[in-house]
Amino acid sequence: MCMTTVEMNEKMEKRKNMQMQLKKMEDDIKALDMDIIEYLMDNLNDCLTTNSKGKEILQFIGDMCKATYSPQERETVDKEEVKKLLSDKDYQKVRKVSYYSVLRVS
Repeated sequence: MCMTTVEMNEKMEKRKNMQMQLKKMEDDIKALDMDIIEYLMDNLNDCLTTNSKGKEILQFIGDMCKATYSPQERETVDKEEVKKLLSDKDYQKVRKVSYYSVLRVS
């Protein structure tokens, strides 16, 4: 697709406006999420249940949607400490690198 400089500027301006709208929507969604979490916490006795794995969660089943709030855990490792424990060859065996392109319009 070949476009003029004017068209390119218009597209970048349109993208910037849409990006600002998206940011506003994301902020609105975060505020709604906080309201939902607050409701679940305030109604602990009514919302407390057990999930399929036997863990306690908070859950509300509405007319059209269901909200669940549950703890999660994530484990990480210290890359530098792993390098100390493994030889360079062994480190290369377990190392995974992702490559991707990034477009930034500011």
